[in-house]
Amino acid sequence: MRILVLSSRVPYPLVAGYCHRIYHVSKILASKHQVDLLAINESGIKVDELEELNKIFNNIILFDYKSLKQKASAFLKIFTSKPIQVNLYYLRTIQDWINKHFLEYDLIYVNHIRMAEYLKEIPRKKVLDYHDAISMHYSNALRMATGFWKIFYSLENNKLLPYELEALEKFDKYFITSPIDKEYLLSKAANPADIEVIPMGVDEKLLNIDHKPQEEDWLVFLGKMDYYPNEDAVIYFTNEVFPIIKSQLKNLKFIIVGAYPSKKVQSLRKSAGVEVTGFVDDPYEYLKRAKVVVAPIRLGAGIQNKILEAMALQKTVVTTSVGARGIVGGKDGKHFVVSDNPEEMAHAIIKLIKDSKTRKEIGQNARALIEDRYTWDIIGSKILSEIEKII
Repeated sequence: MRILVLSSRVPYPLVAGYCHRIYHVSKILASKHQVDLLAINESGIKVDELEELNKIFNNIILFDYKSLKQKASAFLKIFTSKPIQVNLYYLRTIQDWINKHFLEYDLIYVNHIRMAEYLKEIPRKKVLDYHDAISMHYSNALRMATGFWKIFYSLENNKLLPYELEALEKFDKYFITSPIDKEYLLSKAANPADIEVIPMGVDEKLLNIDHKPQEEDWLVFLGKMDYYPNEDAVIYFTNEVFPIIKSQLKNLKFIIVGAYPSKKVQSLRKSAGVEVTGFVDDPYEYLKRAKVVVAPIRLGAGIQNKILEAMALQKTVVTTSVGARGIVGGKDGKHFVVSDNPEEMAHAIIKLIKDSKTRKEIGQNARALIEDRYTWDIIGSKILSEIEKII
């Protein structure tokens, strides 16, 4: 079977959750079928990155993105009914290519709501992977966002949900990362829709590498650091949680690991004990050596890949109810620690730093949950089964 995968960005290197999802789902599909990739090439692609993608995809069709021109055009359409991000990633050249070639494919796999526009009216078997219920995320984010993001979320919020619901009438099957996101969309939909929960998974290599190195006096956060929810998380932690911890554990460091740190994130280096690495070749080295991994996520939807990866490495993760809510089977105090209060989070971390036995127990429980539910091998069987049903 020939499958075309659509992505708004090149899904490599694996610097963010959406990259992991597209890359691994495509790899699963390619294990049984012939898979092509159509992606928007916004920031350029290196030769070694293209070589890595060529291991999975039969053909790679890239469309260069004239960023400033396209963004200006999208924002000029601010008063249309479509979300800004749909207009932002809609290129007429891509639509023309799809119109010409869609009959060559047995199935088209569309990633993210922003790419749904290309396939809404195409008469072919097609899957829309929402990833997350973005409208739910934006609605929640409005409570805390400031500046540009406050304006952006306000403008998008009223458009995204109607667009997500409209898409529910246009595809043969829908995937989403968490049951909470699924329930949210179905509660708003006028008619039933065939939405299947396909969670995020962890790379098998994380289950096989040495995960017992010498621990350092580190707290580590991992994520793509120009993404607003990640930016918000580390600023919140640096300003409101970490000072309480430092008052008792003066040698402890908070290390922010991840590509593309924004100016606000970079400025956190001025805070005592805070380090910002930017892109690193192997971010898991930092996770493995951390005494505690923190994920103080206050904004977001779906399931947090960064938390699953740390759990796979037998690390104790301290997160929020937002960070933990998509992890089915996960329990506070057993598989991770949850706190939405700065003082409570700080004191929970202090207690864990001083208690290696509890850290070890939670880490082992976390690893067991990942092995039971969240490996790509387990998830892959479900994906292939659902694809077979569609065809």
